[in-house]
Amino acid sequence: MKAVAETAVLFPASELPPGQIRADFLPNGRVIAIYNVDGQFHATDDTCTHGAASLSEDGVLRGHVVECSWHNGCFDVRSGAACASPCSEALRTYPVKVVDGMVSVEYEGE
Repeated sequence: MKAVAETAVLFPASELPPGQIRADFLPNGRVIAIYNVDGQFHATDDTCTHGAASLSEDGVLRGHVVECSWHNGCFDVRSGAACASPCSEALRTYPVKVVDGMVSVEYEGE
């Protein structure tokens, strides 16, 4: 059976200032990290692909790059691409929209 695109309305955009990261849960139980890059919101899986670090708890956002503080690997939050060693596997990304002031994320439902 093919997965269906679902939308989760998560929180007011005003709760995540520019330059900040926060975690949230999708209805399917997956933990994601949401980033505010100069008013543009992006979402990825919250767990670093190199280790078990939470990017929302242990990561530092600099522009559109999140650095995992465990081993200093980096990812581009726009594409999920690994952009610094030791990270080599990309993060899963999720489309984000702000509708009526609320951050919404699209994900694969069942």
